Amino acid sequence: MHKLPQTNLNYLECKTCEKKAGWIAVFSNLGLAVFKLIVGILSGSKAVIGDALYSFKDFFIALVVLAGIRISGKPPDENHPYGHGKIEFVAIFFISLLIIIGTFFLFIHSVKDVWMVIQGISTPHPKFIAFWAAIISVVANYKLANYLHCVGERVQSPAMLANAKHNHSDAVSSAFVAVAVLLTSFGWYIVDPLVAVIETVDLIMLCVNMMKDTMKSLLDSSLDSSIMKQIESTAQLVPGVRKVSSLTARKTGQSIWIDMIIKIDPRHTLDNGYKISRQVEDTLMKRIRGIGGVHIAVEPYTP
Repeated sequence: MHKLPQTNLNYLECKTCEKKAGWIAVFSNLGLAVFKLIVGILSGSKAVIGDALYSFKDFFIALVVLAGIRISGKPPDENHPYGHGKIEFVAIFFISLLIIIGTFFLFIHSVKDVWMVIQGISTPHPKFIAFWAAIISVVANYKLANYLHCVGERVQSPAMLANAKHNHSDAVSSAFVAVAVLLTSFGWYIVDPLVAVIETVDLIMLCVNMMKDTMKSLLDSSLDSSIMKQIESTAQLVPGVRKVSSLTARKTGQSIWIDMIIKIDPRHTLDNGYKISRQVEDTLMKRIRGIGGVHIAVEPYTP
């Protein structure tokens, strides 16, 4: 049987905590991004500029997640019967596209720098302040990742846990940048632009994957099979449900919308069938987080 994690927070407290953490993620990532961009430009470190792009990516995603938390609280209406969550996917798609365009320009400049070092035309020597900027980024991202992970676990927020994962990855990236700047200061001039090339390729691939995921959601691709099985098994726990004969579900923003057909004993009255369907809906809403709505059709069961 699926059990929810124990928590002392009620729904409103969870939402308040989630919003607070969301704002902290937004301003922390924005601050890190601007700080590293300025230091990267002033110090001449392409690797630190690349690291700043990671933080800009996290800032925009945190902003979209925060907006999603707000939008998810709006009930469906006549024009949007499945809620307003798809705006999140549209926003992430275009943000990813903009980041790819900006990152591509840094990629071109970094490749040129690598080539110029190989040819002996130039020897980029970033100022050592770039090293300390990278160290600050490691510490800040690590602490932010731990905080967001703690909040995400507490309020059971997949979006917040995803934010934590992004910041943890950025902490690792910043550590590599610090090493790159350090090696460059000892005469390994190719390392800083080479790390920037690696960063830009990785960031472009991350954004491409995010765009693919958003397209799947915009095109109403089916949910992961494990979630579908969980929905079906949860519905079958309700007394009176003989079989789930049809099940479709889609993700709209942070909400899951379910359409299903359940089979019940033909001896049940219409009123009993309605009560069973309501019980199935209530059980799904209680046991599976993030469900925005459930539409259930009831049919008589025939062996």
